[in-house]
Amino acid sequence: EHSEVVAVAAAMLPGVGLSGFAKRFPERCYDVGIAEEHAAIFSAGLALAGKRPVCAIYSTFMQRALDCVAHDAVLGKTPVIFALDRSGAVADGPTHHGIYAPGFLRGLPNLTIMDPSDETELAAMLEFAYTLNAPAVICYPSGPGAKHKAPSEPLVLGRARIVISGDAGAPVLWSLGAELDTAVSTAELWKERYGEACTVVDARFLKPFDAGLARELSNRPMVTIEDGSAFGGLFSALAEALAPVAGAKILSVAWPDRVIPHGGVAELRRMFGFDAPEICARMAAGFGKSAL
Repeated sequence: EHSEVVAVAAAMLPGVGLSGFAKRFPERCYDVGIAEEHAAIFSAGLALAGKRPVCAIYSTFMQRALDCVAHDAVLGKTPVIFALDRSGAVADGPTHHGIYAPGFLRGLPNLTIMDPSDETELAAMLEFAYTLNAPAVICYPSGPGAKHKAPSEPLVLGRARIVISGDAGAPVLWSLGAELDTAVSTAELWKERYGEACTVVDARFLKPFDAGLARELSNRPMVTIEDGSAFGGLFSALAEALAPVAGAKILSVAWPDRVIPHGGVAELRRMFGFDAPEICARMAAGFGKSAL
């Protein structure tokens, strides 16, 4: 639909799903080799020349390009869309876990950061990022998106969506991306164990974060569930939003401040407490609940 859209990758065309695009539009697809820094700068240059680049990089390798994103895209509000593939924990070991980029990118101004819950929303966020005409980041995992299909809502910059409206006073589960499934499973188990219907919120935007909704729900205990580091991500954004609120209770479900080892993703998630029974147990301990 947009002939000015070009794709840029760093020796990962098949890995980021651009092989088909490269075959169909060879003159609009660039592989710069193993040089993520150059991919970011080159994308900014293309944008300044009137193109609309989508720079697709494995999330873990965005660490190499942070300086370039800051100086060549963010400072000038240059419209580059950074598509961060393999966000979250992966099976390739400590060098490839894509759990840090959202946190360190969130500190940069003039940058929108989105996290789709499924493939349909990923497509919608790509279209939305194009309309922003400013630098934007879309983070998504290598596997399938959430199976739970949330009600479709148009994207509004910085606006979260309430997927399940729960009981007044019951916990609020904030999810990011495909962790919507984890939040819904946890809400179902919590209802079964404690008779309370949790509210489930899909944050959608890590930046700008929906601080207004957070404060609106601030009289309830809250849980953040994210496939990323606990530092700088969804938990941090919610905690910052609720800092002025006395007595706010927030529990974080995220990857801890340590090197995450090699292993199958399902195994790692069990090891670090990403399953509904473990989350419910932590909620019960943190929020003073005893089983009915």
